[in-house]
Amino acid sequence: MLRVGWAGRGALAALLGASFLVTGCKTSPSATARQGWEDQARAAWYNAGQGSRLLPLSWFRALEPPADSQAAAGSHFSDAAYLARFRVLPPWPGAKLPIGFGVSSIDDSRLVKTSLHWLSGKAPRDDRVDWVGLNCAACHTAQVSFAGKPITVDGAPGLFDFQSFVEGLDKALIETQASAASGADGQRWNRFAAAVLGPKDDTPENRKLLLAALGKLVDWEGQAEALNHTDLRYGFGRVDAVGHIFNRTLLFAGAPQPTPNTPDAPVSYPHLWNITKQTQLQWDGIAQNDKLNIGAIPTDYGAMGRNVGEVLGVFGEAVIKPPSGPADFSGFASSADITNLNALEVLLTRLQPPRWPSDAFGIPGHIDVADPSGRKLAPEEVMKAGEAVFNANCAACHTPHEHYETMKTFAEMGPQNQTDEWMACNTWAFTGASGALTGVPANYVGGDKLTATEPVRVLLTTTVKGALVGQKLAFAEAAAENIFGVTPLPQARPQGAFAVPQTAKDLRLRFCQQNAADPLLAYKARPLEGIWATAPYLHNGSVPTLYDLLQAPANRPVTFRMGARAYDPKKVGYDTSATAEGNSFVFNTAMPGNSNKGHVYGVGSMTEAQRLELLEYLKSL
Repeated sequence: MLRVGWAGRGALAALLGASFLVTGCKTSPSATARQGWEDQARAAWYNAGQGSRLLPLSWFRALEPPADSQAAAGSHFSDAAYLARFRVLPPWPGAKLPIGFGVSSIDDSRLVKTSLHWLSGKAPRDDRVDWVGLNCAACHTAQVSFAGKPITVDGAPGLFDFQSFVEGLDKALIETQASAASGADGQRWNRFAAAVLGPKDDTPENRKLLLAALGKLVDWEGQAEALNHTDLRYGFGRVDAVGHIFNRTLLFAGAPQPTPNTPDAPVSYPHLWNITKQTQLQWDGIAQNDKLNIGAIPTDYGAMGRNVGEVLGVFGEAVIKPPSGPADFSGFASSADITNLNALEVLLTRLQPPRWPSDAFGIPGHIDVADPSGRKLAPEEVMKAGEAVFNANCAACHTPHEHYETMKTFAEMGPQNQTDEWMACNTWAFTGASGALTGVPANYVGGDKLTATEPVRVLLTTTVKGALVGQKLAFAEAAAENIFGVTPLPQARPQGAFAVPQTAKDLRLRFCQQNAADPLLAYKARPLEGIWATAPYLHNGSVPTLYDLLQAPANRPVTFRMGARAYDPKKVGYDTSATAEGNSFVFNTAMPGNSNKGHVYGVGSMTEAQRLELLEYLKSL
């Protein structure tokens, strides 16, 4: 049973109350799946700040879209109409920011890269400003549409095109900076500076400071963009989150020339209901429960570590300062908002899987299927037959066993069932220069000291632990009150295919396949409650519908269109037709990182009737 202490309840109440007062919302913007959250909780989820520092809020509101975006004249980057191209959901009624964007304001005097100030005559503490950043809801809120009516599903994978969003934002910032250069027309810069500074503070001195601050942010994001460059397009609903977090970690470590680890293994955003039942998180299970001693308190930091890592990966900041000695527990300064992260984690414990909306899509089992004699099956017979197919082919992995989820290593899956190896392989094999982390104990408070080059997953773990120690008072309070509940927190090519490796990437995959039994070279299968709301399917989003997933790999779509919210209840997934509004991205499964092979487990031998029966049963979970 979850036990939330008084401090945890206070944090959650403050988060909910603040969000409700800001939004004032009482009604939902669309039909909403019944998942155990009231509107007040939903509003908090949509716009709570986590410590992500995308850019100052006033900049976000003043920034114009890139010149080649074909945006309407006079529009701003933050306009809902412009952000819709990235499939950002519009603000919840009464809110001022789109779903998935939150505001935070902290004393940034200990930060380095995102400590920006542009008002002359004021100390940094006196001109502290609100920053806007992304939160969980940006990627983990879905909206599907059927017969012109939208249905919002909280905690489901959204269609957010993170890659294009970041590229567009960086381009808009660069163009604004360039507009202020000598010989430029200056119009874009003048509009931006006037909006940010306002009549009272719009002075030549402040404009000079503002331009310097803009240049600082552009340079910082340029460093990240250089490390994160990949020719692979993620498209809607995917991101290589681990790759981006790894590269940010290398930047925080501050090595003079960090080695890029190309984030070319995008994955679908996982759904979040029942996440507190899991013991291993991320698709490859790399985020596992662990212990960190704060004084005499052994604390499961798994959920908090995952959340802090997520914040650092999406525009947060950590400042690596090696401890001066064994007794130095000052930790790393960071922008992570521990209080809100705690409250959001508690909120997720109340999120229920969405039930199939029978009133919109029809009651499961009501399809035209016959038994071998030709007799049409009644709906209850269809469901019973589908359950039998599930138990025979799926239940070994997709029902709770020793743990809620089932981990399968590359070796256990075998080549025939491996889908796309790159996410797990990159996570396991990427290495980088330790920079300022060199010599820091691996657990910050203990463990072997890091050498000059380490696996980036090790560097990330040390960075996260240092950031948690840096906020030890807030973290210790959460630990003492057991805010997350009981401990532990429930939270491929065939081997030898590259006989003569040609590239570093080829070598990396061979290295991974040679270590196929390593528990970190694995993918996760978990129970399928609410699976209807989690399209597209497989960990990398390479199969558009459940019906397609139940086909043999050779019969799955090689290419399909993405971007539309229109839902296909017959196939269970988004409408991939060229005529569906918004289907502007073509997903090509032939690209490395996009493979749709594997996950066979009997699907190729099913009859069409069995396939349809199983599909109806899956709708009911």
